[in-house]
Amino acid sequence: MMANLFTVADGDPARLRRALADLLGLPEGSVDVADADGDQEGRHWEAPVLCTYRRLPPGDLALELDVTVSVADETAGHLTEPRLAHGLAAGLDGSVLYPADPADLDLPSAYWVAVPDGRAVRCRLEAVDPEAVDTEAADGTAYRVDAVEEPVPDLPRARVESLPEVLDREPVPTPVADAFLTGYPRGTTASVEGRVHYSLRVWERLVRRLEADWRPSGRYREDLFRRDLESRDELSRLLPGIDEAHADALRSAVTLLDRTFRDRTEPTATEDPERWWWHRRPRHTPWPTDDEQPAG
Repeated sequence: MMANLFTVADGDPARLRRALADLLGLPEGSVDVADADGDQEGRHWEAPVLCTYRRLPPGDLALELDVTVSVADETAGHLTEPRLAHGLAAGLDGSVLYPADPADLDLPSAYWVAVPDGRAVRCRLEAVDPEAVDTEAADGTAYRVDAVEEPVPDLPRARVESLPEVLDREPVPTPVADAFLTGYPRGTTASVEGRVHYSLRVWERLVRRLEADWRPSGRYREDLFRRDLESRDELSRLLPGIDEAHADALRSAVTLLDRTFRDRTEPTATEDPERWWWHRRPRHTPWPTDDEQPAG
């Protein structure tokens, strides 16, 4: 197997070799560790484990690791990139980053942090603007961990927050929208058809999250909740202009979703018959409310 990892702490070759050997149950002589910018001629290329590291410019990450494991035994057979990262995090006593699912590689948050305590924490990894890096040490790409979904001790500068781009990719079923949109024309993003497709799915995704008490993750954000309410505004604006062949079916779909939204929320003190959805609140909010904000 091959793995591409990042370490938060700088590690010397001897410590990397020892951590990899211990993880795989091999003698240290079976692990070849070398600097990518160093002399490659003396490397033991036939070693069962090859680890090439690159020292990164100043930032939140210290090393980039390319690891190849070719051990044909039960341990290596069950080894995956996440398991390797967690094993190294424990062996190095420092967090190690590994890539998320390949389908998410276009996201800035397409990385997980393997924390030495065993947790896997989603993070947002960003390349640092070269102008913000010391030019004398700027040979290569520096990285910043902008945000993490849980506190990570050796990434103290990262904001702790639920990542909106991850929440938007969570698998949430939309059977009502699917049934209507199957027979509804498609259009550009800015067209009436495109806006109906987007708004109806967004509205149902919110309704299903409420219905499932915010599963699958149990997380959500107040700004995304407000964005989803805006999709209901959009549906109200669009409904009067929908052609007769689809208007009744769309109205029925929205009414069905509205009923579930009402059932899973409670009214606030303010009322507005035209935009009543803005004046209802979830029975359980997975984000801090004013009453839960820390004092001072």
